[in-house]
Amino acid sequence: MAKIGHLIFLAAITCMGQQLPPRPNFSKFPAAKMFHGRPAPPKLLTKDQRMFRTMIRTGGEIHEQFAGHYTIAQWGCGTDCSQFAVVDSMTGAVCGPFTVSGLPWSWLDDHQGQDYEHVAFKPTSRLLQVNGCPNEHACGFYDYVVEDGKGLKLIRKELLPQQYQPEP
Repeated sequence: MAKIGHLIFLAAITCMGQQLPPRPNFSKFPAAKMFHGRPAPPKLLTKDQRMFRTMIRTGGEIHEQFAGHYTIAQWGCGTDCSQFAVVDSMTGAVCGPFTVSGLPWSWLDDHQGQDYEHVAFKPTSRLLQVNGCPNEHACGFYDYVVEDGKGLKLIRKELLPQQYQPEP
């Protein structure tokens, strides 16, 4: 019986001491192909997509590509707040829109010298990093991979400690 208790204690210590793996590197998720044609018009299917149709359409025309054939349409939604949608340049499929506010000022003060974009991506990578507070809660670092025809898949999430989270 003492051995079982000892094993449970060791397992608990081991679990508490484990840290998340580091954030994935953009090069680990290469884009399959690069699109160089005229972007397809965005297909606005949801009420939210239709509400932000101008921003999604004009953003979808910009060749600020992500993952080879996607465009990130971004626009502001207030102080330190961004909204974005992912538009497939080949099919016009739209994923989003999503809202993310910036990392809390108190966390930034405690981690000076580090600069984070709300949304980070590269044309040659399927990795999308969201740094902030989606819908103004659960502040942290989110890593997604775009999957053709399926949208964004969350592959890693690191929430900030409770003292940096917004009040409910």
